[in-house]
Amino acid sequence: MTAAAEGGAFAAELRAAIVQSGLTLTSISQRLRARHRPVSVATLSNWQSGRSLPSGEKSLGVIAALEELLGRSPESLAELVGGPRLRGRAVRTADHLGHLSSKEVFHDALEELGFLLAQQYAHERVVHQLAVIDTARERQSFDFRLIVRALESGVCRLPAVYVLEESEPNVAPIFTALDGCSIGRRVNRPERRVYGVEFVIDGTLDAGQVASLAYRVELGARATDVTAVLYSLPRRSNDVLLEVEFRGDRRPVDCHRYQRTESGESITDVRLDHRGRLQVSEARFGPGTLGLRWDWEDGQDDGDEGDDDRCAADGSPSGER
Repeated sequence: MTAAAEGGAFAAELRAAIVQSGLTLTSISQRLRARHRPVSVATLSNWQSGRSLPSGEKSLGVIAALEELLGRSPESLAELVGGPRLRGRAVRTADHLGHLSSKEVFHDALEELGFLLAQQYAHERVVHQLAVIDTARERQSFDFRLIVRALESGVCRLPAVYVLEESEPNVAPIFTALDGCSIGRRVNRPERRVYGVEFVIDGTLDAGQVASLAYRVELGARATDVTAVLYSLPRRSNDVLLEVEFRGDRRPVDCHRYQRTESGESITDVRLDHRGRLQVSEARFGPGTLGLRWDWEDGQDDGDEGDDDRCAADGSPSGER
């Protein structure tokens, strides 16, 4: 499929916005540079012709500035570009001679599930992820509840793809549709350590219509093998809430909230609340990655509440805005 075909919807919308604004590409480039969002005239020309699509968080930041400059509503252009990121863990970027990188494996899995164009992904407007990490179990659960908006009329879908680290047991995750969706196509490639499914939202939707869904992913891993939860968003979401509940006789230490956007990375300390949970929430977040990270205490004794290195309960949700 050509780049022009892939960028058709975005290119058409951008061309219309530029024509209605009465601005030249040179003028737009100069005004964006003045707003600290530099982009060349050649790049703008490629975008509006459909020869290429914006990619990366820096480019998506330019799109947000373009929407404002051209008098378009927020996300009217941004929602036409981007795609989902790997859920639950960071994507390794290193390539090894003769082997595919995790990113390549991930994107190959997306294509196998039928996700080729940006418009085929539902727009995640509200995200709630609850991870239950239990030292008494050999399988950890991650519940996702989302409100999404369809970008095309017809069947609305979302992928869930996991590329397992070499240090993790090569055991296929268990995917379960809980509410408002069903499981369609699957990817099972143990030789590549990649597993995934498409979640098909019930019924059909008109473009712009919203729906809710819930699903669960269970990973075959010990609690102490899990040291982070991450959620990456290719488009802006209204609200994102990530929670991690710890059960069993081991406690997390050195807990941090992690955030990465086009502006850079930030890491701040967080603490367990009285429910034994870590929490981070953001409004109007994306594109970017939000997450929680922690280490595990060495021993079984977690009774030293005076240790400042521990994620001690303080009664307030961590990372709340």
